[in-house]
Amino acid sequence: MSELADYAWLTGPEAALLLAELAEDDAPLHSQLHRLRKLLSARRARLTVEQVSLRKRAAAKFGRLAGRMFFADLALQQATDLWIGRYKASRFPDNRTVIDYCTGIGGDLVALAERGPAVGWDRDPELALLAEANLRAVHGDNCPEICVGDVSEQTPAADDFWHLDPDRRVEGRRSTQVRWHSPGPEVVQRWLTTAPQGVVKLAPAAEVPESWQREAELEWISRDRQCRQLLVWFGELATAPGQHRATILQTPALQTPTDENDPPIACGFAGTPGLATPLVSPVRDYIYDTDPAIRAADLTGALAEQFELGAISSGASYLTADRLVEHPLLTCFRVVDQLPLREKPLANHLRSLGIGRLEIKKRGVDHDPERLRRRLKLQGEMSATLLLTRQGEREIAILVQRCQRKEQLPG
Repeated sequence: MSELADYAWLTGPEAALLLAELAEDDAPLHSQLHRLRKLLSARRARLTVEQVSLRKRAAAKFGRLAGRMFFADLALQQATDLWIGRYKASRFPDNRTVIDYCTGIGGDLVALAERGPAVGWDRDPELALLAEANLRAVHGDNCPEICVGDVSEQTPAADDFWHLDPDRRVEGRRSTQVRWHSPGPEVVQRWLTTAPQGVVKLAPAAEVPESWQREAELEWISRDRQCRQLLVWFGELATAPGQHRATILQTPALQTPTDENDPPIACGFAGTPGLATPLVSPVRDYIYDTDPAIRAADLTGALAEQFELGAISSGASYLTADRLVEHPLLTCFRVVDQLPLREKPLANHLRSLGIGRLEIKKRGVDHDPERLRRRLKLQGEMSATLLLTRQGEREIAILVQRCQRKEQLPG
């Protein structure tokens, strides 16, 4: 990262005028950079142009707030988005201080400060400066303090609640093993002996220590059909210790201005991981695709058991049933037809139905949907969805129509 003075300039009034001007400028980035180098040092010119680009990327995480926030490339990749941050903040009590360790650019701290008292900590002074600017941009002068120091050397007070987002890039390489994170599990264990109310943010594929799996609640969160985070909740924050939870956040379209104070709609499912899903044959009237958070949490069997669903095949599989089941963690399809997964008869059948627009999804088979679509050479005005999967040793193609959900169900 650049020197602290350059970031202090970037978050100040002189750069604000340039950023506002560049946000309305459609010129290529190299042209903008060439013009700014006549006014600024090479480093500040580059930082300014990069910031405009980063703000556009950040809209996917922060909506229209991104236009007045500040980012660094890697920190933006790692930052919690506005809606997940607000959901996490809602699980903390309003009247208790929450310490946000490894604050980064402040994605989680912005949401925690909306909820109640909060404090941020980060070892990187440049990131702390950006986080302070972001907190001021969202909350004005009444924003949390951000301290700079080695997080691993800190210890929360007994009555503090805490949130930790450890660095997962050890020596420049991303790791899913918690023991290589910084701070590592030994620091978390030390904190838990003093302040047991906390949560650790991890990547969805992280390998969680066995002791945490027994004592904590593990929650996988998805938004826009992507599993975004794994949260390990300790102490009073663990509503189902020893269990897994999958949570989907339903958020408004970013293209439409929305009330920035509206929380996301959350729907969760908690259960015992690793339960086997019974196999059924033949395919029933409805097919169900589970949300990525359900699969990441290993809760497919538990969800199938609750709604009396069966699996089409072992391993990675779609679920099926004779009845319609509505749940935000399930995508439902009505079965229209079933065929062997062979290109020529499949193409002939789709053309006979006048299907020219085809969504192709797959589970448990090694086929490239885009390549298959090109080879089918479809024609027609109708649209449909094709599910590629396996039933026993056979590869099959199931022609389906999406079921329209009547209402959004509460969690």
